[in-house]
Amino acid sequence: MPRRILIVGGGIAGLTASIALAKDLTPVEPDVDIAIYDSRAEHSMGDGGAMSLTPIAQHYLDQLGVLHELTRTGEETGIEVTEINIYSLRSGRSLGPLRFADETGRGYGGYKSRRVLRSALFRAMLAVARQYAQISVEFGKKLSSTSTKSNTVTLQFDDGTTTTGDLLLGCDGVHSAVRTLLVDPGNQSEYTGISFIQSLAPAERVSLPSHFDESAIHLTGQGSLLASYCNPSHQTMFVAAIMRVNEHIIDRYRALAYADTDIAALTSAQMALRYQVRSKFGTSAFPWIREWIEETRDWELYPIYQVRQRGKWHVDRALLLGDAAHAMPPREESAAYAIEDAVIFAQIFARGRDRPLRDVFVEYENARRGLVDKAFDATRRLWQSDLDKGLFPGQFRDCMSSIQLPPAPALDKTADDPKRNRIFPPPTHESMSDLSVYTLTSELEVALHVDEKGIKVPA
Repeated sequence: MPRRILIVGGGIAGLTASIALAKDLTPVEPDVDIAIYDSRAEHSMGDGGAMSLTPIAQHYLDQLGVLHELTRTGEETGIEVTEINIYSLRSGRSLGPLRFADETGRGYGGYKSRRVLRSALFRAMLAVARQYAQISVEFGKKLSSTSTKSNTVTLQFDDGTTTTGDLLLGCDGVHSAVRTLLVDPGNQSEYTGISFIQSLAPAERVSLPSHFDESAIHLTGQGSLLASYCNPSHQTMFVAAIMRVNEHIIDRYRALAYADTDIAALTSAQMALRYQVRSKFGTSAFPWIREWIEETRDWELYPIYQVRQRGKWHVDRALLLGDAAHAMPPREESAAYAIEDAVIFAQIFARGRDRPLRDVFVEYENARRGLVDKAFDATRRLWQSDLDKGLFPGQFRDCMSSIQLPPAPALDKTADDPKRNRIFPPPTHESMSDLSVYTLTSELEVALHVDEKGIKVPA
């Protein structure tokens, strides 16, 4: 069995993998050494505003002790989301809620959705990882090259240092260096055409009260505007415009935003983003939205990338997990897939730790590839229909129903297994993600078109 496991990437996939491996291996292999390397500085980890933790993701994080650690942080624990209210942005008409609870208020498998700051989740995961003596984490380690021999894998970093191990896990996201340097060099990330233009700020930024209790999606023919509180006291608000953004605009934003930390250039880039948001969402029927857009100057751009489908996931002694292997077009919640990837691999590896690595990798791929391909195919069809304008509005609940299955019963047969204890029948949104809300703009296109022809301001 490999005694030294190298993990490139200290984000959600990498930290989950380290915790799951330590949890499963420590009782039987106490001398295992798990080393995480990330190119970023520790203080910059978790940048990116807020994210949605689906019921599936929370199920696994609870098993690993991360949810408990997150709950201990008070305001940073996030906010439990029972339902997301959907509105027509132009008319203000309600299009109904997306519910994460049944009529009694019970969530899917005991979990609802949770909106949490990325930085808070990172700190909770890092705190749990550091509880294991077997796990070490190093930041500021940018991978420059990698090589494998019959029994070892060697990493070299930009600072000139090297390290050697028995197993390499590439958990370094959609732009994975492990993938492009070693596992599948021709498989470069691709821009999907969709971006987040987002802001994270105190809710008191605007004087008007919001028109929702927890979270809301506002749809227009040109995209969607997500707004959500991020903490129990409703003091922090996350607002994101999810829309098509030309790649030339992305290049210009990056050139301005990182031009020798020029404050004037950064301000210019943010004003350009503000213009994009105002032009698409500034004529809302909701005064709260209009005021938020007018008062916000610190918009940030997050382009969404994908990885070519059916690429290689492993070679020699290296395996890709999470977005490094299969970042999908915007629909599914990538964090939930990354977390489940890591947990399932740890279970398979611990159970067959004395088997050849290739056999372990093949078993893992057989357990995950079909699910990922199914989700990828469905998502690609959905996005093509968006381009072709071929979906009927009434289909949106079927299209938005989760493809991601609950935890595999062969690997997890606890009494709390969500698959064994479904709380309510479809339609529900077991893995509703921030990116998937964008698809509602095409699926409800006819209804939105009618609304936008005759704007009615809500009472």
